[in-house]
Amino acid sequence: MNHSFFFTTFSPIVNLFIATFFLLAKKTSCTDPQFLACDPKSCGDQKISFPFHIQNAQEEYCGYPGFAISCNEKNKTVLSLSNNEYIIQEIDYQSQSLRVSNAAAFGKNTSCAPQIQNISLNEDIFRLPTARTGVFLFYNCNSTLLENDSKLLEHKVDCFGGNGNVSTLAMLDDDPLLGSASEKCGAGVVAPVDVYRGENVSIGKMLERGFAMDWVASNCSECEESGGRCGFNITTYHFRCFCPDRPHGRLCKSGEYFFSS
Repeated sequence: MNHSFFFTTFSPIVNLFIATFFLLAKKTSCTDPQFLACDPKSCGDQKISFPFHIQNAQEEYCGYPGFAISCNEKNKTVLSLSNNEYIIQEIDYQSQSLRVSNAAAFGKNTSCAPQIQNISLNEDIFRLPTARTGVFLFYNCNSTLLENDSKLLEHKVDCFGGNGNVSTLAMLDDDPLLGSASEKCGAGVVAPVDVYRGENVSIGKMLERGFAMDWVASNCSECEESGGRCGFNITTYHFRCFCPDRPHGRLCKSGEYFFSS
């Protein structure tokens, strides 16, 4: 076999392959590191991108302040709100909204009312819909006082066993018995829920299903449509569009960048 003929015939192809390899390697090495760092990640079936960022998996500058989340051992996306953990069930980036459930209630489709706390939101970041429903949970109701109140007993949801001296009541925030319940139970906790007309589901199911809320953050659409990845400069407190060449203020194909011709 004529080996010199083999290498002479195919050397242009080999050379082209080598040249392409080095060009791609050079292009990758020149890509802005912030653009590479802000590649969207996944947690379970949730795609995580700006304004959210996964702690210990994405850089802080890949998200908007206040939108740090975590991915727990069950591969569920967790958002911390007022020292409570909420499971993110769905994220709608287009409408800038999400659905969350209190982690204490998520995955527990029973009639039980889990021990949860009031939610307090920073309305500069997250907002509940104006027309919303809440579930009042009264955890320390005097069982003796409830014995003679058949209507209140219908709202009893105890399922923990243990102390028979106290009971738990759960009712919607428009229930006419709220005043009577507060007299026999003291202060209650309010948990937002979504209630649909005509449905008949347990309080536990409502809490598991959770509620929707909107978020307020810089819009990412222009940057993404121009081929960039959104981020935030904590030092200057400004939105940044991380592009393959370098960070830009709003989008990659900015006028000042392409006007050089």
